[in-house]
Amino acid sequence: MSTPNSTWDTRKTELELPEEIDLQVELANVGSRTLAILIDLALGGLVLFIAYSLWELLAHDVTEDWFTRMSSNVLKTVLILLIFGFQWCYFNLFEWLWNGQTPGKRLLHLRVIKVDGSPVSGIDVLLRNLSRPVDTLGPMGLIGLLMIFVNRKAQRLGDLMARTMVIHETAIDWSIFDQVKAQAGAAPVPANTPGIHLSSAQWELLHRYLNRREQFQDEVRQRLARQIYEVLKRAARGTDLEVSTLSPEDWLTELARRT
Repeated sequence: MSTPNSTWDTRKTELELPEEIDLQVELANVGSRTLAILIDLALGGLVLFIAYSLWELLAHDVTEDWFTRMSSNVLKTVLILLIFGFQWCYFNLFEWLWNGQTPGKRLLHLRVIKVDGSPVSGIDVLLRNLSRPVDTLGPMGLIGLLMIFVNRKAQRLGDLMARTMVIHETAIDWSIFDQVKAQAGAAPVPANTPGIHLSSAQWELLHRYLNRREQFQDEVRQRLARQIYEVLKRAARGTDLEVSTLSPEDWLTELARRT
């Protein structure tokens, strides 16, 4: 199957899946990641500007000298707290709530994932952002840029700490799957069930596992099923499989039947 064309600053890498099961993803490199953080910083600057403007309007209407003097000190404190809060809360909050995306990343179709393809957790997000002041902001940001250039998975220091990486979510031409027929003898899927679409790489990963699973010991087989389930479950959003109680292996079998 053909794969989507790479975007302007990507390179491919393989997820760290065991037992010789490969899944390639497109890494986001320096260009798109820098643009994404600039968008996020611009949004943060806009929030600070609005807060400053509102405070100035409030202080301008108050004539007492003591309050004016106090307002100047309080303003500085508030701005420092806002900057600190933006630095430590903005990226952590959005990447946790939006499953690895900030507004800048979402606009550019980037996402933070684990190196094995699974979604990031709150701890992962916290770890990768601990080093952000060192390797992304100010003159020290050159360290992060250099690491992204030389690292095989385009990881900066925070990504290495959390075992994460940033990928491109590329648009997929689903028309190629219109010709895929249901397996012979399979039970029909209800007419009102939403369709499930897999990228060519996801489809290959799924079927390589299903075709080779009999070769694995039970423990390895179940572990692989769980890891691949974590990678592919996002494809079932909005369907009954999203809330299915099937075991990971049975879930993958049902997913293969529907695709």
